[in-house]
Amino acid sequence: MALGALVLAGCASSGKGGTEAVVQVQEDKATQVKTVAFAPLPMDCGRVAHCPTLGVRWSSTAPNRATLLVGTWGGQAQIEAIEFNARPHAPLRVRSKAKDASGLPGVTAFDVPMDTLERVALGSAAWVRLTTAGAVIEENLYTGERSSRAADALKRLMYEAYKGTDKELSLGLIGVFTDKPYEPNYYK
Repeated sequence: MALGALVLAGCASSGKGGTEAVVQVQEDKATQVKTVAFAPLPMDCGRVAHCPTLGVRWSSTAPNRATLLVGTWGGQAQIEAIEFNARPHAPLRVRSKAKDASGLPGVTAFDVPMDTLERVALGSAAWVRLTTAGAVIEENLYTGERSSRAADALKRLMYEAYKGTDKELSLGLIGVFTDKPYEPNYYK
């Protein structure tokens, strides 16, 4: 239910530009719970039917874990596993499906450690391999020259999740988005 609202919020605010519009941050002052999320966005392949999509939902109630939302544009394939190849790290495989389904058609939810997402978001380049029931799909998440909407949103999510914590300093996130207006380099 909450993920469905996330998709609607992401679509409704996408006209603001940048990743601030895509990444939704909610803080409950009464319970001191912070939630940062973005709905599945396409990787560096445009809007073709086989293009993988990636979304993430993180909460301060489980700060070391996140829910990865993976599908294909148009929800054409059922995803069984995902592998990130983020330079300079070894391949990072994700197969643990989340206990709560994504609630979005054609999108599979996986549980993933935050350190896996850190390596993917903050590496020098990354590509993704999706295993479906009948195929393997490989696409760039970002390279040194181009970045997908999903990659930019993942970096923004890391920044928002770690803002004001020791991780913000240790990962070098201080000033990444605050020094100047953020401008994603979509298809440059």
